[in-house]
Amino acid sequence: MTAPLEGIRVADFGWRAVAPIAARMLAWYGAEVIHIESYTRLCGMRQSGPFPPGTETSLNTSGFFNNFNCSKLAVTLNLATSEGIKVAKGLIKISDVVVENFSGGVMEKLGLGYRDLAQIRPDVILVSHSLMGTSGPWRRVSGHGPNVQAMAGLDHITGYPDRDPIGSGVSHTDYTINPHHSAFAILAALHHRRLTGRGQYIDLAQYESVINATGPMMLEYFANGRVPGRAGNRHPAAAPHGVYRCRDENTWCAITVFADEEWQRLCQAIGRPELARDPRFDCLECRQANEDALDRTLEAWTSQRTPGEVMEQLQRCGVAAGAVQHAGDLLTRDPQLRARGHYHYPDHPEAGRRAYDGPPFKLSAAPARVERAPLLAEHNDYLYRELLNLTEETITDYIVQGVIA
Repeated sequence: MTAPLEGIRVADFGWRAVAPIAARMLAWYGAEVIHIESYTRLCGMRQSGPFPPGTETSLNTSGFFNNFNCSKLAVTLNLATSEGIKVAKGLIKISDVVVENFSGGVMEKLGLGYRDLAQIRPDVILVSHSLMGTSGPWRRVSGHGPNVQAMAGLDHITGYPDRDPIGSGVSHTDYTINPHHSAFAILAALHHRRLTGRGQYIDLAQYESVINATGPMMLEYFANGRVPGRAGNRHPAAAPHGVYRCRDENTWCAITVFADEEWQRLCQAIGRPELARDPRFDCLECRQANEDALDRTLEAWTSQRTPGEVMEQLQRCGVAAGAVQHAGDLLTRDPQLRARGHYHYPDHPEAGRRAYDGPPFKLSAAPARVERAPLLAEHNDYLYRELLNLTEETITDYIVQGVIA
């Protein structure tokens, strides 16, 4: 079966999360993605846990690295050497897409900016993932996901009204928002190249990408000039709207009611039909005015049941509810993920058989290819001997000189 991106080669100069995850999405669907790193400058994720027990000192067993780089090839190349840059240009000459997420200006300093690459291969597509983009007064600002989430306003609206901002607890910008925007931009550029024969430069500013996820916060200011604050679990158009304690310790279920009809169904589901006629709760404005009492009433019911029981009973009555799950639930007990085959279990020579994320979508005519992550330098022979046709003497010299390192 022909994969959608078969025949596309990607030179992946990314490190840590954003660019590697974007490139992984291309690898899932047939692109040959070659991940470039060096023993002198390892991808930070190779040294970040979690690690399988007993493998903490290995450079090939990081759960982060292996999940973010599955289905790829891996080579070592020292870009701090002039010959390393020469070899990189040789790879770029036979690549369709180049991805990187260095700080702004680094690729230009290496002689690998878009103008340089376009001279090597005019139809190449280069994707940069700098924090602020390559223009503007903040173009030299660097940082990580939590920093850009704060700058883009997400932290300002996360937390409770009477408390300080608390952040989201996970770097959504690194793991979902920016990589997915990047993958879409790459596919658009590939389609444009097929139509016109021209390559192009994709200047993805992680900052702007995250602002696209702020939605209602920005719309509220555009429309009303009001700066929304932190609302905790409350919602301006829903009540009840929160996470409710369940029977066992540290178990919860999220429940959301927008319409009065949903509220009436919830009252029936919990065996309290009279609450639908209670003047404290019989309309949205009434429920919001008495939300503390509403939450206590609902939690008196949820606290006698498991999250799964609450979710099942309310869903059966047409009320939106979702059990709060942890990693163990998602990986070993979630029936939906198991039924859809979300996790893949390729065998890794050092890490063993481990779960890898699969795509969040399925193409009916082209299943994803989820293979194990590569070992460090595993595909050096393929790159240097087969693709670049370097002589044995040249390869030996490059190893001695620290170019292939």
